[in-house]
Amino acid sequence: MPCYRCGTRQVDPEAGKSSQWKRGVLAEHQVLICPDCLAFAAPELDRCVRCDSAHLIRRLDQVECLDCRYVRDAAQEPPPSLTAAAPAATLADEVARALERVLGQR
Repeated sequence: MPCYRCGTRQVDPEAGKSSQWKRGVLAEHQVLICPDCLAFAAPELDRCVRCDSAHLIRRLDQVECLDCRYVRDAAQEPPPSLTAAAPAATLADEVARALERVLGQR
């Protein structure tokens, strides 16, 4: 999954080092953030309603705060502004178009 802000793809960290990439939730979607975009992304991320932390993850249909462990149901429909420009949706569209070109539409 690429960085949601700049589209850079994550690579494996050097041996013995941990990844500097971070996860977050933005408009009910789990996103990945590269180290270069982290400072700019922090104000944009969703925050926990209990402790105001941005250290959230989305699993199945729930969003969990990793700091206070508060769990809430995720909204069923994300805002249109995110779905129109979501990097994951764009990648899925690219893959679908590539498969259509290679396999032909059936």
